[in-house]
Amino acid sequence: MKKTNNKKIDITLNTLDESKIPIGKALYKKTTKKIVETLVNLSEINQNSAVFDNDFKTLSFEISFCNDKTIREINSTYRGKDKTTDVITFALFVDDENSIVIDNNIELGEIIISTQTLERQAKENNNTLEVELYTLTTHGILHLLGFDHLTQKDYDFVVGIQEKIIKSL
Repeated sequence: MKKTNNKKIDITLNTLDESKIPIGKALYKKTTKKIVETLVNLSEINQNSAVFDNDFKTLSFEISFCNDKTIREINSTYRGKDKTTDVITFALFVDDENSIVIDNNIELGEIIISTQTLERQAKENNNTLEVELYTLTTHGILHLLGFDHLTQKDYDFVVGIQEKIIKSL
């Protein structure tokens, strides 16, 4: 089992339009790193993600924020779904697991979160903005680590892990 001890987690934050990062950058990065460390150290994640079959020093990914219009365009262009969504991920290793380590760095890909959908869902789910943000962030990271939810069993697994992570924060 790979631990994140002595491993660097590099997170790049972006905005794709006039959207803003919903909470302070420093707090968000710190908490997101904690989410990654917790996920990496869960045996059910570590044993079932091809990412951790590799030796690495740095685990990198991007998180971008946008509005509903931008995420709808991305969803339509890349997924063929002409509708808004809360989070989209682009995992870099999904097609070739052997090419994910370059210079001891694993570049996982990008998570894109719609801030407008995030705010709506927080209200609908009776969550704080932070809880909803970290739920979507955890969901995106799970996708970057190779977990999907095409079946009910997979969906239950992903949601169960998300809830476990959110409770640990």
